Amino acid sequence: MSELMDGSDRVVEGVSVLVCVEITSPTQPHPTSAMLSFFRRRRLCVGMGVVMCMVVGMVVWGVRSFPRMTSAVFVVTPRRSQPRVQEELTTQPGTEAPPERLWHLDLKGGAPKVAVVESLMALAARAGATGVLIEWEDMFPYTGPLANISAHNAYSMVEVKRIVAAANSAGLQLIHLMQSLGHLEYILKLPQWSELREGEGPGEACPSNPHTSLLIMQALEQLMAVAPATHVHIGADEVYTLGKCQRCRARELPPLQLYVDYLVMVAKKVRERWDVRVLVWDDMLRHAPAHTLRSLATLIEPVVWAYGPDVTKLVPPYILRSYATMFPRVWLAPAFKGANGPRSIMPDAGRHAANTLAWVEVGQRLKQYSGLGVAGMVITGWSRYDHFAVLCELLPPSTPSLVLTLLVASRGFLTSAVLHDTHALLECPPHVIVQPSRDPLLWSTRDCSFPGANVATFLHRYARLRRDVRLLRREVDEVSGWLTPYNVRHNFSSPSRVREGTGELASLTAALRDVEDEAEAVLAQYLNPSTVIEWREQHLTPLNLTLTSLTNITHALLARTTWPRRPLEWQPPFHTIPPPPPPPPPA
Repeated sequence: MSELMDGSDRVVEGVSVLVCVEITSPTQPHPTSAMLSFFRRRRLCVGMGVVMCMVVGMVVWGVRSFPRMTSAVFVVTPRRSQPRVQEELTTQPGTEAPPERLWHLDLKGGAPKVAVVESLMALAARAGATGVLIEWEDMFPYTGPLANISAHNAYSMVEVKRIVAAANSAGLQLIHLMQSLGHLEYILKLPQWSELREGEGPGEACPSNPHTSLLIMQALEQLMAVAPATHVHIGADEVYTLGKCQRCRARELPPLQLYVDYLVMVAKKVRERWDVRVLVWDDMLRHAPAHTLRSLATLIEPVVWAYGPDVTKLVPPYILRSYATMFPRVWLAPAFKGANGPRSIMPDAGRHAANTLAWVEVGQRLKQYSGLGVAGMVITGWSRYDHFAVLCELLPPSTPSLVLTLLVASRGFLTSAVLHDTHALLECPPHVIVQPSRDPLLWSTRDCSFPGANVATFLHRYARLRRDVRLLRREVDEVSGWLTPYNVRHNFSSPSRVREGTGELASLTAALRDVEDEAEAVLAQYLNPSTVIEWREQHLTPLNLTLTSLTNITHALLARTTWPRRPLEWQPPFHTIPPPPPPPPPA
């Protein structure tokens, strides 16, 4: 305190000196100032210094005594005796968190073991989730005529009941997501249901075929029998093929009218059968005129999704204002994983947190100025971009992103307090710093104790190995002048240059063997054997092929000890592009 007071005295003294210098050292002598006596000038300097001190003191006192503007406008109440992360969430003035926060559990790829799902249910609830939206796809054990929908490694009915019990125990509302028109690849790929396709591909079903809605209702019957729900999500996003089949063309309706009419029919059936709220992804609705959408106004609740820090680029405010005039409630959907590329291995938690915060702010603005009724937020976590795509980020190592985005959604802001609670929920040691701005993938959390932390450690090692292999491949393909396809075809190169260019090949090959062993040991703790094999084939096999190819090339080039005189004879490439097939004969 004495040092602070000394500093204040120095500031005041400096102010006095500056005032005196300004008065007593004018650039040009003034007749009046020349008449002032030395003592009068001195008193004037001291007086003005005192006034300046009083002004500075009042400003400092005002800043220190001004009350902090905080408003406890949302309280997270733990469900079913779940422990509180914090008794009260104090948000920024005028900001409210969405009342419902759903964690999207996408099981179409990388489905975790049941014990992993059980632990994540409890963790998600502690982070602020109020429900879980489960997209079963082919991991549900369908029976009867639908038995072939299930994958060979689908959950058993006992495991499904454990998942349902885990959601109930965590106090999470369980909502089923059953795709009803688009993204039905997992069903329409099968011969049994191929006649329901709208086009040549299995992506979309025909909205005009009565067996399409019958299939959806039969599947929902089995889902709802295991876990009754108050909401049902019927998907219907990215329906790119409409009005192509003979049935649809015969109706002579615009594609979006076919889409809306089908949704009206399915929503009515679902509501009449179970008396539930029906959720629908909104991306197709954005393109439909208002008069086309009015028939859906009282039947569905749109789930508006956009993934990025600026959600208004994909969903302009006028679309949400239009929804506000038509639908009593809408849901907003950021992502915590599965939105940074179909081959991504770790989610960009910083980007996802910013995306979540953007939706909170947009929802509040529209609620205030447009009367938009925000039912809640669905935090999506895609495991594949569609049924045919490769795996993207696995769920266990994505836990930090899930926790962070749920905390942002449940509090309505992103501050150091949110990062502190993320640190606590992930059970991180003191040396770990959760800072998405500098570590967007949150690699630092691999030292924590959440379920999946050792997978993050493994992925970090894999990512470094992949980078090194790619650098070596680039060096060979684009930089080196002794390992080009020309050198390889003619088996003509300098041995010393070959050794120099492939010096890291042996160490990278050994590192890959270690990573392969680690993948088998670590991933098997969280995923079923089929998923472990799939992940290894998608990520480690390409590295193995690259290193094996480089090894074979190196051995062949180094085996030669004599070389022919130039010019070298022309050698055909290893692979030639086949000519295109002839055009079909005219009809």
